[in-house]
Amino acid sequence: MAETSQVADPAFTQANDTASTPPGKQEKATTYEVGFHLIPTLSDAQVLEAVAVVRATLVQEGAVVLSEHAPERMTLSYRIERTISGKREKYTESYFGWIQFSAERVAIPALSEAYRTIYNVLRFIIVETTANEVTKPRRAVFISDRLEGTTIQKPTMVEAKKTDEVSYDEDLDKSIEAIVS
Repeated sequence: MAETSQVADPAFTQANDTASTPPGKQEKATTYEVGFHLIPTLSDAQVLEAVAVVRATLVQEGAVVLSEHAPERMTLSYRIERTISGKREKYTESYFGWIQFSAERVAIPALSEAYRTIYNVLRFIIVETTANEVTKPRRAVFISDRLEGTTIQKPTMVEAKKTDEVSYDEDLDKSIEAIVS
Protein backbone atom coordinates (compact mmCIF):
# COMPACT_ATOMS: atom_id res chain seq x y z
CA MET A 1 0.00 0.00 0.00
CA ALA A 2 2.89 2.35 0.71
CA GLU A 3 4.30 1.61 -2.72
CA THR A 4 1.17 2.84 -4.56
CA SER A 5 1.03 6.19 -2.73
CA GLN A 6 4.48 7.25 -3.98
CA VAL A 7 4.88 9.21 -7.20
CA ALA A 8 6.93 7.34 -9.77
CA ASP A 9 8.67 10.47 -11.15
CA PRO A 10 9.41 13.22 -8.58
CA ALA A 11 9.86 15.78 -11.40
CA PHE A 12 6.08 15.94 -11.88
CA THR A 13 5.02 16.86 -8.36
CA GLN A 14 3.12 20.01 -7.45
CA ALA A 15 5.79 20.98 -4.94
CA ASN A 16 8.32 21.48 -7.73
CA ASP A 17 6.80 24.52 -9.47
CA THR A 18 9.31 24.66 -12.33
CA ALA A 19 8.57 21.09 -13.33
CA SER A 20 4.78 21.42 -13.10
CA THR A 21 4.59 22.49 -16.74
CA PRO A 22 5.39 19.63 -19.07
CA PRO A 23 8.52 20.02 -21.21
CA GLY A 24 7.95 21.81 -24.52
CA LYS A 25 4.82 23.59 -23.29
CA GLN A 26 5.22 27.31 -22.60
CA GLU A 27 3.59 29.12 -19.72
CA LYS A 28 0.53 31.21 -20.58
CA ALA A 29 1.18 34.96 -20.82
CA THR A 30 -0.52 37.05 -18.14
CA THR A 31 -1.51 40.71 -18.32
CA TYR A 32 0.37 43.07 -16.02
CA GLU A 33 0.61 46.78 -15.48
CA VAL A 34 3.71 48.67 -14.40
CA GLY A 35 3.13 52.04 -12.76
CA PHE A 36 6.22 54.20 -12.39
CA HIS A 37 7.30 57.54 -10.98
CA LEU A 38 10.09 59.38 -12.78
CA ILE A 39 12.22 62.00 -11.03
CA PRO A 40 10.84 65.55 -11.50
CA THR A 41 14.13 67.13 -12.56
CA LEU A 42 13.83 65.65 -16.07
CA SER A 43 13.03 67.83 -19.07
CA ASP A 44 10.22 66.85 -21.43
CA ALA A 45 12.69 65.22 -23.84
CA GLN A 46 14.35 63.31 -21.00
CA VAL A 47 10.95 62.07 -19.80
CA LEU A 48 10.29 60.63 -23.25
CA GLU A 49 13.72 58.97 -23.21
CA ALA A 50 13.07 57.48 -19.76
CA VAL A 51 9.73 56.06 -20.93
CA ALA A 52 11.50 54.58 -23.95
CA VAL A 53 13.97 52.87 -21.59
CA VAL A 54 11.09 51.47 -19.47
CA ARG A 55 9.33 50.21 -22.62
CA ALA A 56 12.58 48.75 -24.05
CA THR A 57 13.16 46.85 -20.80
CA LEU A 58 9.73 45.26 -21.19
CA VAL A 59 10.39 44.26 -24.79
CA GLN A 60 13.85 42.95 -23.88
CA GLU A 61 12.28 40.56 -21.37
CA GLY A 62 9.81 39.29 -23.98
CA ALA A 63 6.75 41.33 -22.97
CA VAL A 64 4.20 42.68 -25.41
CA VAL A 65 3.02 46.24 -24.74
CA LEU A 66 -0.79 46.46 -24.81
CA SER A 67 -1.41 50.08 -23.84
CA GLU A 68 0.26 52.94 -22.03
CA HIS A 69 -0.31 56.36 -20.53
CA ALA A 70 2.26 59.10 -21.00
CA PRO A 71 3.74 60.40 -17.74
CA GLU A 72 2.19 63.54 -16.25
CA ARG A 73 3.73 65.74 -13.58
CA MET A 74 2.00 65.40 -10.23
CA THR A 75 2.42 66.37 -6.60
CA LEU A 76 3.13 63.40 -4.35
CA SER A 77 1.10 62.73 -1.21
CA TYR A 78 4.28 62.48 0.82
CA ARG A 79 7.99 63.18 0.34
CA ILE A 80 10.02 60.33 -1.14
CA GLU A 81 13.66 60.10 -0.12
CA ARG A 82 16.33 57.91 -1.67
CA THR A 83 20.06 57.67 -1.20
CA ILE A 84 22.23 57.45 -4.31
CA SER A 85 26.02 57.18 -3.90
CA GLY A 86 25.96 58.66 -0.40
CA LYS A 87 23.74 61.59 -1.38
CA ARG A 88 20.17 61.90 -0.08
CA GLU A 89 17.60 63.05 -2.65
CA LYS A 90 14.17 64.29 -1.57
CA TYR A 91 11.22 64.57 -3.96
CA THR A 92 7.72 65.98 -3.50
CA GLU A 93 6.79 65.82 -7.20
CA SER A 94 7.24 63.26 -9.95
CA TYR A 95 6.10 62.23 -13.41
CA PHE A 96 3.67 59.31 -13.17
CA GLY A 97 2.90 56.97 -16.07
CA TRP A 98 1.87 53.37 -16.65
CA ILE A 99 2.24 50.65 -19.24
CA GLN A 100 -0.01 47.63 -19.58
CA PHE A 101 1.74 44.58 -21.00
CA SER A 102 1.47 40.85 -21.45
CA ALA A 103 4.32 38.60 -20.29
CA GLU A 104 5.09 35.24 -18.79
CA ARG A 105 5.17 35.05 -15.01
CA VAL A 106 8.85 34.05 -14.96
CA ALA A 107 9.86 37.38 -16.56
CA ILE A 108 8.54 39.53 -13.68
CA PRO A 109 11.49 39.16 -11.27
CA ALA A 110 13.92 40.09 -14.05
CA LEU A 111 11.81 43.15 -14.92
CA SER A 112 11.73 44.19 -11.28
CA GLU A 113 15.53 43.96 -11.00
CA ALA A 114 15.99 45.88 -14.25
CA TYR A 115 13.72 48.74 -13.08
CA ARG A 116 15.65 49.02 -9.80
CA THR A 117 18.81 49.84 -11.79
CA ILE A 118 17.25 52.66 -13.87
CA TYR A 119 18.32 55.94 -12.23
CA ASN A 120 15.40 58.06 -13.53
CA VAL A 121 12.78 55.66 -12.12
CA LEU A 122 11.99 56.91 -8.63
CA ARG A 123 9.49 54.16 -7.74
CA PHE A 124 7.59 51.48 -9.63
CA ILE A 125 5.00 48.79 -9.01
CA ILE A 126 4.10 45.78 -11.14
CA VAL A 127 0.60 44.38 -10.65
CA GLU A 128 -1.28 41.58 -12.33
CA THR A 129 -4.43 42.84 -13.98
CA THR A 130 -7.08 41.78 -16.46
CA ALA A 131 -6.70 42.37 -20.16
CA ASN A 132 -9.19 45.03 -21.06
CA GLU A 133 -9.43 47.16 -24.10
CA VAL A 134 -8.55 50.79 -23.58
CA THR A 135 -11.50 52.71 -24.92
CA LYS A 136 -11.49 56.24 -26.16
CA PRO A 137 -13.39 58.66 -23.95
CA ARG A 138 -16.89 59.15 -25.23
CA ARG A 139 -17.86 62.58 -26.44
CA ALA A 140 -20.70 64.16 -24.52
CA VAL A 141 -23.86 64.55 -26.57
CA PHE A 142 -26.46 67.01 -25.40
CA ILE A 143 -30.02 66.53 -26.59
CA SER A 144 -32.44 69.40 -26.22
CA ASP A 145 -35.36 70.62 -28.34
CA ARG A 146 -34.74 74.15 -27.16
CA LEU A 147 -31.28 74.41 -28.68
CA GLU A 148 -31.87 72.49 -31.87
CA GLY A 149 -31.22 74.61 -34.95
CA THR A 150 -31.25 78.00 -33.22
CA THR A 151 -28.70 80.11 -31.48
CA ILE A 152 -29.51 81.55 -28.09
CA GLN A 153 -30.14 85.27 -28.43
CA LYS A 154 -29.35 87.95 -25.90
CA PRO A 155 -32.60 89.35 -24.46
CA THR A 156 -33.42 92.89 -25.53
CA MET A 157 -35.29 95.57 -23.58
CA VAL A 158 -38.64 96.59 -24.99
CA GLU A 159 -39.38 100.29 -24.55
CA ALA A 160 -42.79 101.18 -23.12
CA LYS A 161 -44.99 103.37 -25.27
CA LYS A 162 -45.88 106.80 -23.93
CA THR A 163 -49.49 106.35 -24.97
CA ASP A 164 -49.75 103.40 -22.58
CA GLU A 165 -48.56 105.61 -19.73
CA VAL A 166 -51.20 108.22 -20.49
CA SER A 167 -53.98 105.65 -20.59
CA TYR A 168 -52.71 104.15 -17.34
CA ASP A 169 -52.78 107.58 -15.68
CA GLU A 170 -56.32 108.19 -16.93
CA ASP A 171 -57.50 104.81 -15.68
CA LEU A 172 -55.91 105.52 -12.31
CA ASP A 173 -57.64 108.93 -12.05
CA LYS A 174 -61.00 107.38 -12.90
CA SER A 175 -60.52 104.68 -10.27
CA ILE A 176 -59.64 107.25 -7.59
CA GLU A 177 -62.72 109.41 -8.44
CA ALA A 178 -64.95 106.35 -8.27
CA ILE A 179 -63.65 105.48 -4.81
CA VAL A 180 -63.94 109.01 -3.46
CA SER A 181 -67.43 109.69 -4.74
